[in-house]
Amino acid sequence: MILKLSIWRDVEEYLARRNDVVIPVGSTEQHGPSGPLGTDLIAAEEAAAGLGEERLCAVAPTIPFGTSQLHSAFPGTISLRPMTMIAVVRDVIASLHRQGFRRFLLVNAHPESAGVLEAAVQQSQGDLDGVRCLLFNWWEAPEVKATMLELFGAREGQHATPGELSLVRKFYPRGVLDLPPMERFEPVAAPARWAPADMRTRYPDGNIGSDPSLASGASGDRLFVVLQRALVAAHRRLVEEP
Repeated sequence: MILKLSIWRDVEEYLARRNDVVIPVGSTEQHGPSGPLGTDLIAAEEAAAGLGEERLCAVAPTIPFGTSQLHSAFPGTISLRPMTMIAVVRDVIASLHRQGFRRFLLVNAHPESAGVLEAAVQQSQGDLDGVRCLLFNWWEAPEVKATMLELFGAREGQHATPGELSLVRKFYPRGVLDLPPMERFEPVAAPARWAPADMRTRYPDGNIGSDPSLASGASGDRLFVVLQRALVAAHRRLVEEP
């Protein structure tokens, strides 16, 4: 059940039967020379929607912003301060909790927000009675990691990766620009992240140690299958374990 397409009586009837909800979390930030600003937003939203169809669970509207300060020297990036993001997520969970929701699965597609989201989860579980939250960072699922390694190897990289851009291509085939094959690949093991201007200077096209030219819809299809399998397992753990 997609909340943005539901009427309030739909939600009331749902809550009479179950109390779980999925909250997608993305970002609006630069994704290199070929990826749209909404890459993370799209990945989180589509993954959560797929889970909603599979498990017939409620899916909240996507939180479209993350902690993207380091990318703010690139036009179009919109960032929340960590304290603001914690407050937003905490308020979303608290609002749904007042209505009767108790099990919350946060589907996160933005690596830089992971620590902040974990703090919001811990605060919510400490403050609200009966709440159980699970943070699912899609790129960390072992089966997803294995598939990306098989598809892209070291060229998956750190940011504007072929994996995440392939997921976008699955749903928006024209949303990712075609790039010529990369003539020289330079991996980045631990990217330096000092400040927005420094980030823009070090990585002028927004790509960090990845090869976005490898992105394809076919790879997105494969990744989405294993991602959905991992998400279903996470959702079962959240709602079925005592």
